[in-house]
Amino acid sequence: MAKRASITSITDTAANKWAKEAEERRAVYCKRIPGFHLTKLKSGAVWRYRYTDGSGKRRTATIGKLVHLKADEAAKVALAWREGETDPLQEKAHSRHIRKQEAATAEQRTLRHYLEKRYKPLMDKTWQPGPAKINYSRIKGHFADLLDRDMATINKQDIHAWQAHCEAPKAKGGRGLRYKTIERTYSSLKTLLRQAVKDDVLEVDPLERFTLETASMDEQERINSDPKKAERRMLTADEVAGITEGLEVFAEELRAERRNSRQHGKAYLPDLDDRTMPHWFIPFCQLAMRTGLRPGDLYSLTWDELNIKFGRLTKITEKSKHMRRKKRDPIAVDLRLNDGTLAIMKTWWKEQGKPEEGLVFPSPRTGRELDRKAHIKPWTRVKRLGGLPDNLNFYAFRHHFISAMIKANVPILTVAKMVGQKDATMIQEYYGHLCEDQALEALDIVAASLSGGEKLNKGVVL
Repeated sequence: MAKRASITSITDTAANKWAKEAEERRAVYCKRIPGFHLTKLKSGAVWRYRYTDGSGKRRTATIGKLVHLKADEAAKVALAWREGETDPLQEKAHSRHIRKQEAATAEQRTLRHYLEKRYKPLMDKTWQPGPAKINYSRIKGHFADLLDRDMATINKQDIHAWQAHCEAPKAKGGRGLRYKTIERTYSSLKTLLRQAVKDDVLEVDPLERFTLETASMDEQERINSDPKKAERRMLTADEVAGITEGLEVFAEELRAERRNSRQHGKAYLPDLDDRTMPHWFIPFCQLAMRTGLRPGDLYSLTWDELNIKFGRLTKITEKSKHMRRKKRDPIAVDLRLNDGTLAIMKTWWKEQGKPEEGLVFPSPRTGRELDRKAHIKPWTRVKRLGGLPDNLNFYAFRHHFISAMIKANVPILTVAKMVGQKDATMIQEYYGHLCEDQALEALDIVAASLSGGEKLNKGVVL
């Protein structure tokens, strides 16, 4: 088989020998490709191409080092430049510019850059401070391995590996997280990626069609068994009595503490002996028991939302305010206050100076919104004074409110709307076990209707 002819007169053997013997700055030119040559430099020999640009100026473009390119490989580059009638240096400068642009774009598309420079400022501007901080920390903490990745390159293998690490027990180097936590965290990442598409940082969401792997059988069993079911119940009569006693003793202790302070050099402090409610936590607790509002909604509650004149409470829930960003209507709680609840809040309103606007429970020191954990300390004290168990959570008031209505046969959809849920899904899932008695009554009603001769009285077969 005939040997293929070389396109350059400079052979590899000759080039290597010349590079060893030639003096620095010397050059050897190809006899077949005008301008193509090998130059000896201090750092070694390099292939170059000498040409005349469009303005008539003589210029030299470097092709590459001899140690990296054989003679024919370098010659092909020079020949392509010559036959293509291009300006190699201008082309190289353009390529460098494109590469720099691509590198800058890739850097802007990293999860870290977008999270810090675009997404966090957006959350700080449009989200409530608490959720914004939690969501930022969740993404940064859970997806630390992906922070310096171009978001466009994040794929299902990355998420599978992340999910496996989250599910693995801590004893085996994993995080030991519950499936619900993993779902919530992944949802945070998905929301960020969708926003990146809206911001034209990404052309498409790389995880648009990807879903997490289903929970393991053990995890599904745990979810279905609902270990917190026992907490979703009505308060017992003893617990209600303990709360009432605890609040009364708490109020009296505060009055006694204030009397003592006033007698020992702090007469400038207001007298609390004539106050029915010497502390904001007392009406705060009472309203939580009677409306089922979450602590976060109570902290941000205003006198415009709690209308004393009309005895009505209308409150857009804090958890649904984010829906405005999606141009959807947030969820509102709309309750008519009964006489007892209205009397309690009227007393608090009067003792606050009958304000026409502002927060219902402002900070006594700053007048601004209280810290979202401000209720924990007085609640702990009230539990101790009322002889209540330490593990009785403040959220038990919301459980009580929902459970009491279900026990009273209030339709589940009505209950959902009263506690700020968009539908009955959550109530059915977490409080459905309270409907068993209603189901039994329903079966009795059906059986009686089929018997033909039996009469009904309030759902009971006679």
